[in-house]
Amino acid sequence: MFQRIITGLDEFRGIPREANLLIYASFFNWAAAGLLWITLQIYLVLEGLSFATSGIILTIIGITSASSTLLFGGLADRYGRKRFVVLGGVIASFTLVLFALVGTNLPLLVGTSVLSGLSEAMYASSWGAMLADKATDAKRTSAFSLSFFIATISAAVGGFSASILGLLKNGYAVDLVTGHRYLFIGVALLSLLGPGIALSVSESRSSEADHRGFHIIPKKSRRTVAQYSLAGILIALGAGMVIPLIPGWALLKFGVVDDVSAPILGGVNSLVMGFANLAAPRLARRFGTVKTIVLTQGSSTAFLFSLPFSPNFASASSIYVVRSALMMMSNPVEQSLLMGLVPPEERSQASAVTASLWRLPNSLSTSVGAYFMGLGGALYLALPFFLCTALYLTSIGYFWSVFKDVRLPEEEIVVAVPTAT
Repeated sequence: MFQRIITGLDEFRGIPREANLLIYASFFNWAAAGLLWITLQIYLVLEGLSFATSGIILTIIGITSASSTLLFGGLADRYGRKRFVVLGGVIASFTLVLFALVGTNLPLLVGTSVLSGLSEAMYASSWGAMLADKATDAKRTSAFSLSFFIATISAAVGGFSASILGLLKNGYAVDLVTGHRYLFIGVALLSLLGPGIALSVSESRSSEADHRGFHIIPKKSRRTVAQYSLAGILIALGAGMVIPLIPGWALLKFGVVDDVSAPILGGVNSLVMGFANLAAPRLARRFGTVKTIVLTQGSSTAFLFSLPFSPNFASASSIYVVRSALMMMSNPVEQSLLMGLVPPEERSQASAVTASLWRLPNSLSTSVGAYFMGLGGALYLALPFFLCTALYLTSIGYFWSVFKDVRLPEEEIVVAVPTAT
């Protein structure tokens, strides 16, 4: 057992230094993002917003991100990716402070949501392409797997930090709303370390970028990106109805507030996802990149379907953790697949297009899921899960039909090379 763990960790040896710096810098960005994703909706409901309105705030973040990601992807490929990685991290920290301060002022909440979406777009369109450049083809899947591990561990830190709310409430008589504000500001300040570390990484702009015009749609890899995006859109539509609303669903179904649910749904869930993800490079090498994606997503969907039948929060959270671990194992493998299929000079554009076409339907369907859940009753609380399952299965089937014969260059070279005798 111990030997298998050591062998598994060998996958991550030899990742270039600057790729490692980017990965570890992301720890601080993801800690802040993890806290925001797992607590924002409940924080807004506790402040007095309706469940449906809080869902609209989440939707605004996603729509803004989706609508601006293409622009930032083109700018990043044209003018350099590093500045957008750094600026996206700084603005994300600032918006976390703003959410803590603006209260229930709806115009200010909308403005903060727009700013949060812009920061997400800057980061999403640039970071993956920059990491792919720094990691090189030989270590790209391993680098994305390690980055996802670090991201989930830091998101777990963000989720576990919500347990401070209970300590503040019970030990210092600080109400939950005020406790959220203190927590948001503290984590925001800490998250600034991320862009600070990223500043030490050299620019990764493609040598061809200076000679190309400004484009937001990749030309050479347009067909591949379109096929990849269609599968992502179907997943995004399904996920948006459920995943961002899981803490709120737990509140409606079981009466569990986020000082209890966030450490489990955010903390424990992220830890399990992170450690399970370490197996992704070995699975990809053993079964192939595409088969690994299909197997992990398909297994996850079975657990997702069973979630609304859970009799209590303990069983629901256990099922959700297993579901997340399986689904998210495909994430770094999918990113590596995309970066391996597009030319290096189009990686930011490809990242931007796929991120935008994922984030927009994901955000729109969040409002749909929030509407159904807000109606209450067993049927409406379960309906988003059933719709999500149908969309997941459709996406997985389409993805397999399109990419089943694809082999990345690094898969082709994993053959025995005879040695001279």
